[in-house]
Amino acid sequence: MTAIRWTILSCLSAAFSLLSTAVIAEESLAKPMPKIAVFDFELEDLSAASVILGQGTTSSASLDKVTQMARSAMTKSARYEVIDPTHAATKTSPHPALKDCDGCETQAALDLGADQSLIGVVRRVSQTDYYVIVQIRDAHTGKVLAQEAANFAGSEDGWASGVRMLINHQVLPVLAEQLKSAPLCKVADVNPVSGHAECVDPRGAPVDPPPPRDNHT
Repeated sequence: MTAIRWTILSCLSAAFSLLSTAVIAEESLAKPMPKIAVFDFELEDLSAASVILGQGTTSSASLDKVTQMARSAMTKSARYEVIDPTHAATKTSPHPALKDCDGCETQAALDLGADQSLIGVVRRVSQTDYYVIVQIRDAHTGKVLAQEAANFAGSEDGWASGVRMLINHQVLPVLAEQLKSAPLCKVADVNPVSGHAECVDPRGAPVDPPPPRDNHT
């Protein structure tokens, strides 16, 4: 009897697991992932070496690794479809530094069909001390959805790791909490410029996709 009981429990557990997986998959299909444009990270070099020499002391390859890590972390979160806006950013924004243009990157994000924009800064304080700042905006409204920063110790070889830790342990949890408490959209309309559906009551609330069309009716 004991063996039979364990067999039944195992079968029920497996069935429940398959059902849960199917429900999660159905929800994922019903609500497409928002698109986020992850822009190239920028550098603020405040180190003594940079001040004395009058020029940056960081290799461009280090910043490239930081940007790629940010895009990888957002992709691996399975919450976003990541867009690389490298070529569009310089066309759309008249500002050489996105961190100083007060959200001008959102237009570039919209041009690429993104729902959100992400910009980031590595602020180098010394050769072994740096900060990472990440800011995410709603591309439709310009509203700041998340702005997180953290201080790390280490050389520029570790910058990419610092960015990954900040995104995984601070940025994504903040966004997840906002999603849980986000108000339901009562009235939505199509933005004539971007062509995307936007919530107008309450402004900025997430918009559910329309139900699938029934071809039999």
